[in-house]
Amino acid sequence: MVALLDKFVLSWFMLGTIFVTLQMMNDVEAFYLIPKVHVGITNILRVQVSFHCKDKTRDDGFHTLPPDQTYRFGFKTDIFLEKTLWFCQFTWQRERQESHYFDIYVATRDNSSDVNWYILDTGPCKIFNPIKGASLCYPWNDKQQHELQGGKKLLNSNTTTQQEPPLS
Repeated sequence: MVALLDKFVLSWFMLGTIFVTLQMMNDVEAFYLIPKVHVGITNILRVQVSFHCKDKTRDDGFHTLPPDQTYRFGFKTDIFLEKTLWFCQFTWQRERQESHYFDIYVATRDNSSDVNWYILDTGPCKIFNPIKGASLCYPWNDKQQHELQGGKKLLNSNTTTQQEPPLS
């Protein structure tokens, strides 16, 4: 009887481990217990924007976004603590090259499964409607704050993703 009980407990433990492992894997959906967040980045500058987004352990790679185009990516959030943080570096060229950092997803601020950002010179906006004048905009992170968060390692990619060639 004890051996049968041990096998039963071991079987449930193994199933639980498999379930939790599947939940933690990126882009694997298992019963949707761990919420997935979708982030959209829309370039409303009149120039091409290059950006690189990552969190503490995952790297979305380098991307180039033409004007009036949107890039979307998704990830699983931390279900135990609201500490999920994704940050990006945005770069574009006009008279001079500009480079700015921004925390594109902060769990305590962006409590949503679908977050859309519009990139402007002054900083990203969650809601942007120039006709109605409605906006919810944030300033760029200052460089010192970004370095304190460990963002200085942003350009040290841990993936083999290559930057997309610039558009002609």
